[in-house]
Amino acid sequence: MVRSVLTLWRITGLIAVVLLPLQLHADVYINWQGLEDPSVRDALFDSYQGQHFQAITRLQSAQKSGRIKGNPERASLVLGGLYLAYGFHQEAASIFEAFLATDQPREVRDEAWFYLAKTQYQRGRYQESLAELNKIQGDLGINLQPERYVIEAIIHLQQNRLDKAIEVLNKVDQRTTWWAYGRYNLAIALYRLGRSQEAETTLNVVGTMNATDQEMQDLKDKANLMLGYASLESGAAEKAKVYFKRLKLNGRHSNQGLLGLGRAYSAENQHEQSLVPWLKLIERNPSDPAVQDALMAVPYAFGQLEAYKQSLEFYEKAMRLFQEEINNINIAAEAVSGGKLVEGLIRAQTGESVSGLWTEEKVLNTPEGRYLWPLLTKYEFRETMFNYTQLRLSLGKLEGWSASLDTLQSLNKKRRSAYEARITQLQSQVLLASEKLNHHLQRMAFDELEQRKQRLVQYFNEARFSVAQIYDYAAKRWGDQQP
Repeated sequence: MVRSVLTLWRITGLIAVVLLPLQLHADVYINWQGLEDPSVRDALFDSYQGQHFQAITRLQSAQKSGRIKGNPERASLVLGGLYLAYGFHQEAASIFEAFLATDQPREVRDEAWFYLAKTQYQRGRYQESLAELNKIQGDLGINLQPERYVIEAIIHLQQNRLDKAIEVLNKVDQRTTWWAYGRYNLAIALYRLGRSQEAETTLNVVGTMNATDQEMQDLKDKANLMLGYASLESGAAEKAKVYFKRLKLNGRHSNQGLLGLGRAYSAENQHEQSLVPWLKLIERNPSDPAVQDALMAVPYAFGQLEAYKQSLEFYEKAMRLFQEEINNINIAAEAVSGGKLVEGLIRAQTGESVSGLWTEEKVLNTPEGRYLWPLLTKYEFRETMFNYTQLRLSLGKLEGWSASLDTLQSLNKKRRSAYEARITQLQSQVLLASEKLNHHLQRMAFDELEQRKQRLVQYFNEARFSVAQIYDYAAKRWGDQQP
């Protein structure tokens, strides 16, 4: 009765975390020097508060109305940075490329080359990103130079130039938070070169560092996850326990940590001990894949202990929860189909709310929205959603223009008719484009939901097979008596 769990562990593939470089966080540092214009500073303040869409529209409005004083090109660079912070790489790249076509001091041009390189990197265009980085002529300073090294090194990692990646990562200034990111990725390069002991020593520095904020705590936890799963992979389960126990019990990566800790005990056939973290884990949100793994691991452990009654109970509990999750995903699909989720996300973006009630977090922390968190990290989804929002705003403007025609007494009948025809034509074009984007948003959401649903169906079938095995075993051993 071990087939289902062993199959499940192959499916999850969490050991692959050892091979994945850390994603760069989205925050963009903007040099405030020379930014005296209040519109630019207000937009930056909005961005630092997490209101990126409002920041972009505020700055765009100021540009179009001619309110930007002093250095309008510098304001464009800021706008590009805001687009980049929000994940809209195509718009950011266009702005940076236009900025670089203007005559600017070398330091400012270097900063623009860096942002363009970062944009290309986040779009997966690694060769172009590296080419832009090579155009930087000077040192970017303590705020940007370390990040430049990390981006360059990750590109080398992506293209398997491991020795070059190590050379670049050793340049990262230890006084900055990017040094920890550099150590993390340095460990990845060392693991790939087969220098496991050096990788472990390097990663252990990150795993034991003093985390001063949530971002560093997440990195610290992720480093310990990597150490833990690498140890499991090499057969050092006892060492893996040490690393998994370092994770914060309620941090972002705590579910994977609890799952790994149970696996470390299980690898040493300490099944009773493995139940301690796993039983704690299965009480958490069953939409998390790590919790779903644990729902299968718990009855497996009871089976190894020959506690077949408890094993049967937990397999049946797992089946009930998997079925509930499948039903919830079907409800989520209906919400997507009806436009409820997309509409909520649009309101969260544009601030179409009263007293700030609509936020992305509020929209996605709903029974139907909780499965779609991964979508917000994807460039294509955010880009499509932004374009769809812009079209929605354009439709509102066209409606306003149409209504204003009635108030213009100076228009003769012929010109009024021409304006009405033009507005109607534009409305038709914008509606068609917005419908296409809305359909694409829904398609991406459906694909995400379908992947989750198929995973749950597989879990459900594994659990049902194990239940059948238990009943078959019980019938052969005890006849009509219950196990």
